[in-house]
Amino acid sequence: MDSSSWILPVIIGAALVITASYFFGRRENATLMRMCAAATEKVLKPIDQSYTWVGGYIGYKAEYKVKDDIIKVVKATLHLKPRMSLLYYPVARFTMRHDKLYIVFECKRSVPGEGHLIKKGQYRLIPPGIEHVEQFRKRDVTVGGVEFELLSLDPRGEKELLHWAEQIQAEDYSMVKHLSFTSSTNVIYAYIDPGEELIAAVLRTAPAFAKTVAK
Repeated sequence: MDSSSWILPVIIGAALVITASYFFGRRENATLMRMCAAATEKVLKPIDQSYTWVGGYIGYKAEYKVKDDIIKVVKATLHLKPRMSLLYYPVARFTMRHDKLYIVFECKRSVPGEGHLIKKGQYRLIPPGIEHVEQFRKRDVTVGGVEFELLSLDPRGEKELLHWAEQIQAEDYSMVKHLSFTSSTNVIYAYIDPGEELIAAVLRTAPAFAKTVAK
């Protein structure tokens, strides 16, 4: 038997596997995108919304205009693992181990001070946007059995941020990566692993938290 006779069947087989994985991965990501969008709209009930798809089936950027006394607009960025790419997916498991959802609540009123609740080990370095970190009061806290680092500029903001995290009542707090409020950008921020119940909980509790910290 010619040693080269098996090459073509192997190539065809590999091509079929790659093609099948593309369609299965694309379908899974599309399902996750629909779930996140539906969960967000169900809670926010926006008066207007817009979506910009990112990389086909890698995620989206969305903007929701809402009717609220404190929140002016809500922006969301969903970044999913490249499940449709069989060749890149093993690499992505090291560079991006989880799907990511970033939610930004732009406030109508000013948000004084600054505070961050960050899951322990989430960042190798202090994330961009946190300036003069040496001025923050730091302490370790545990929420839902998960360890976090709490950074704040004043005791009141620290207390309210921790209360927001507790009000979310996440089934798995390891899915909560970073919660914050920042005066320089006048926003409330949440970075989480996307899950239908967690998305709803964050969106339901954020306006009440905004009212406690906004002027």
